[in-house]
Amino acid sequence: MDKKGADIIVKMLQELGVSHIFGVPGDTSIRLYDALYEQSAAITHIMARDERSASFMADAYARLCHRPGVCECPSGAGSLYTVPGVAEANASSIPVVALTSDIPLSGEGKQTITELDTERLFDSITKWSTVVKHVDKIPEVLRRAFRIAVTGRPGAVHLAFPKEALCV
Repeated sequence: MDKKGADIIVKMLQELGVSHIFGVPGDTSIRLYDALYEQSAAITHIMARDERSASFMADAYARLCHRPGVCECPSGAGSLYTVPGVAEANASSIPVVALTSDIPLSGEGKQTITELDTERLFDSITKWSTVVKHVDKIPEVLRRAFRIAVTGRPGAVHLAFPKEALCV
């Protein structure tokens, strides 16, 4: 079976030492959850009540375990709900990596349901926010995100993965 972007994300998270991920599945994140299930031995998924809780759980995990906390949420409102926890982590110098799945790139600018410019949304409340549009960039971008989260003054980072990056 060919490696999909979601499989690469999970493999990279394992290589980066992630043992727990906090999140809520949604329509745009199904492929990521498939990959987590298929490779379930290494990463424990903790289901949160809502996306806001997932971001605060990742913050608490980072504070207690002295490792970056990771949260995941789907596009649209799910991304918006993570803002308080991600902003708190960043303001408190806590390394949190927020992953958001997103609509297909072909839907950008067409007022597709759950369309939201997450890169701009998270830009002012994180050390770094970017959209990963190409599967071959996933390893490099994840390594960079974790490095940014923990170096200098620690803080939150955000990565958005459009459907093409998760499924191709």
